[in-house]
Amino acid sequence: MEILRVLVNVLDPNDHQHTDSTRLTALGVLNAAFEAAGNRIAEFPSLKAIIVDPGCKFLFQLARSENSNVLQWSLRTISTILDTMRKHLKLQQELYLTFTIDRLTPPQVSPVKGPSITTPKPRGVSPSPHFGTPASNNSPLLLPVDNPESESTSSPSRLLVPPAKGETRDFILETLGQIAGHASFVVDLYTNYDCDPNCENMFERLVDFLTKVRFSMPFQNGILQ
Repeated sequence: MEILRVLVNVLDPNDHQHTDSTRLTALGVLNAAFEAAGNRIAEFPSLKAIIVDPGCKFLFQLARSENSNVLQWSLRTISTILDTMRKHLKLQQELYLTFTIDRLTPPQVSPVKGPSITTPKPRGVSPSPHFGTPASNNSPLLLPVDNPESESTSSPSRLLVPPAKGETRDFILETLGQIAGHASFVVDLYTNYDCDPNCENMFERLVDFLTKVRFSMPFQNGILQ
């Protein structure tokens, strides 16, 4: 528990005692640990609590890093943790998917004044503006959630983010593909978010995003560019 606590604390981007090189080392160790034993780690409440709250919070903050190596490894670690601890990270997954869709959604073009970024209208309940994660959310993802006291009901509006470009966009797209790779992802998404009145309609948002991106991509000689 102490080793995990130290590794997670190293990830804090607001702690200037640690350099990006140190954070990369911690990210590598954490990712390897969860690749090898993520399911087992989640069985220990003391270890799970460290990941659910400060761990996810710091990782999500690093997902906005301008350092490409830190960004790549933070996204890779997020993907691994969501894959191995998915049923314990319902709200955390909602926050991350919302952030991902917001960053990947291309700016819409105004017919009069040229390019502009259109602010999406939030549906349902929106995540925290600081991309943080409460420690008390342990709702299983594979079961319908009908708890009227869900902590997500009091979440304020999310922080708008600029569209990702270039290498950053590639990293985020790759991570989204990895998260969505398991067979029941779409069913789980609809069951656990769109069917929960306390959550945002993540299935609807994802389909809407994919549709808009698909039809906004230019074609040349019948080939998607």
